[in-house]
Amino acid sequence: MISKSDILQNLQQSQLSNASRLSNIWTTRYLSKSSSVTISAYVLEEAASSIGRHRTVERLHADLLEDVCKRAAVRTKDLYTHYENINLNKTSELARSALQIYPLLLEFYRNHTPVVVAKDSSLAVFAIPEINILAKTIEPCLTMFHSQNIRRIDWQIRSFLTTEFNLSGNLLLEYLSPSEQILLSPYINFLEEYAAIPWHRVCALADNYGPTSPEFTIVERMLSQMSEISTAVCVRGCELFGGYYNRRGQLDNPGVRHSSLRDMHMFQVYLWICLLQGNLEAIEQELLVLCNLVYRGIDIPWEMAIQAT
Repeated sequence: MISKSDILQNLQQSQLSNASRLSNIWTTRYLSKSSSVTISAYVLEEAASSIGRHRTVERLHADLLEDVCKRAAVRTKDLYTHYENINLNKTSELARSALQIYPLLLEFYRNHTPVVVAKDSSLAVFAIPEINILAKTIEPCLTMFHSQNIRRIDWQIRSFLTTEFNLSGNLLLEYLSPSEQILLSPYINFLEEYAAIPWHRVCALADNYGPTSPEFTIVERMLSQMSEISTAVCVRGCELFGGYYNRRGQLDNPGVRHSSLRDMHMFQVYLWICLLQGNLEAIEQELLVLCNLVYRGIDIPWEMAIQAT
């Protein structure tokens, strides 16, 4: 039986624009989730309060940000210098690029109260509030990486910057308490994925279709299953390429697995951009270029990229 709440939810959903409906899916990707039963809802709520968020941001002060970003840039460069045909002339800009964005991200975190999406005596789950505003806040710093003009995109630098965000974000979390880590982790994940995945383009293209059109319906349905699909692909990849090894380890290494899942999310988004555009330009002129320049450059087997797609 369909409940009254289900009917109300469906009615509210039908009144949103296509872009807003996809943005809601986007938001649910970045929830604070505790894997420890020792962190109570009360402790999380205290860390999520205005005073708690202010305290968190104060911990991650400018000197610490600069040190962490420099360390992450050195590590990023180290991961790539082993390979041939990689231009590292611009990697000195990595730390400066991250240093421009982190203060914006942290200031947004300080000034916006997290949205409570679930709560009971032992659990509290929060979501990033007004995720579209957060995207617009950091977008100016990432414009060159989101250009739809392929000639203006330096895919190698985009790949390096994504790795820089991954490494620097993990380092920053080490300076926080467990409850602060739970609350800030979604923002760190958002930043890394926003640098790599053109989700905003899918949202913009979706408004060209009716809310019940087959194109939008399948995109909305499949994007809501993106994590499950990526996980299934990565599990299959470990079976097919169990002997693969790079400088971060094998495919089941946590860092490699994280990056692989992010790339599978990106592959899916490009597929749905092509569907909504009605052509294959995004794959032919962007994703293929990325795989060719970056994947080949760091010894990811071409067969692995084909199988993943």
